[in-house]
Amino acid sequence: MHAVLSMLLALAMVLFGAELFTNAVEWLGHKLRLGQSAVGSVFAALGTALPEAAVPVTAIAFGQDHPHAEEVGIGGILGAPFLLATLGSLMVAVSLYITRQVRGPGALAVERSVFQRDMTFFLIAYALTLSAGCVPLAAVHAVVPWLLVGLYAWFLILNLRAPAQPHDPGRLHPLYLQWKSPHPSFLAVLLQLACALCAIVGGAQLLTDGVEFIASWLAVPPFVLSALLVPLTTELPETFNSVVWIRQGKDSLAIGNITGAMVFQSTLVPALGMWMTAWNLSAQALLTGGLTLAASALIFGVYRLRGKLTPDVLIAASLLYWILPLLALADLYAAEALYWGLAGIVAAFMGFAVRAGLVARGA
Repeated sequence: MHAVLSMLLALAMVLFGAELFTNAVEWLGHKLRLGQSAVGSVFAALGTALPEAAVPVTAIAFGQDHPHAEEVGIGGILGAPFLLATLGSLMVAVSLYITRQVRGPGALAVERSVFQRDMTFFLIAYALTLSAGCVPLAAVHAVVPWLLVGLYAWFLILNLRAPAQPHDPGRLHPLYLQWKSPHPSFLAVLLQLACALCAIVGGAQLLTDGVEFIASWLAVPPFVLSALLVPLTTELPETFNSVVWIRQGKDSLAIGNITGAMVFQSTLVPALGMWMTAWNLSAQALLTGGLTLAASALIFGVYRLRGKLTPDVLIAASLLYWILPLLALADLYAAEALYWGLAGIVAAFMGFAVRAGLVARGA
């Protein structure tokens, strides 16, 4: 009962922090005269990526006395993009369906160049990360981390140099710390941003502790815990921030928040993992990485074919999330019937991919 109450309190902290954060980061972009690509893909993504980046790095750095510390750390590193590409997509799609009563039907209004840039950087970086785990050569493990750091530096430069769109303060929600002021001070914006990050990080940490307790009680394998359950809680900041922005009709910020976090989590965080571990990926790790690439490639591929991002493709990509928990349950309880569920998920995913390709070809 105590764990459940703690998790409910933590969830409220993350929700409250997400509302404060999205409000403050928009005002920060306005104050610095930055475009939406820099606000969503850089500032928002970096700020909310702190919890999930801290968990695996801390597990590796301070877990020498724990036999599964490295496995938990690698699972957290690979699991964070996996959660964003699958369940993050599902939450965005559900949010869009809910807001359709106000906004009407249609695709997400994303900036084409920004979305394509984010997804291209992510797919290249994540493929490099997985490839390094398949090649047991010291030279490869020495070079790839620097390539990943270079990719993220290039990504930052492109986003920060992007032309800024003119901001209209009248369209921004008033800053919560200075509700009655149409032009809040820069110090107030930074203070609210700091308070929001404290609430988000604190809430995510409480959620992580609660999930770890429940997972140990259910005897879940360490990699499944780190790849599914821990990122499930630490990814809440990105997903809830995106839900807030979808509700406000700011689709570019919502998608940029997720794709920008995916780029960060496929470059700098894996680079740290390679420097701190041998980075020899297990079969479960490679499966997680393969599912992440498949979900992301479907979203990006269909977007290139259709020229728009619709809820149906996001829901199709989210189907791949359920493969890992079903596989873990099938192995844990020797439930062979669950393998039929796995086959059904794969068939549905492949069927959607083929149908999307045929529709785009006939258009």
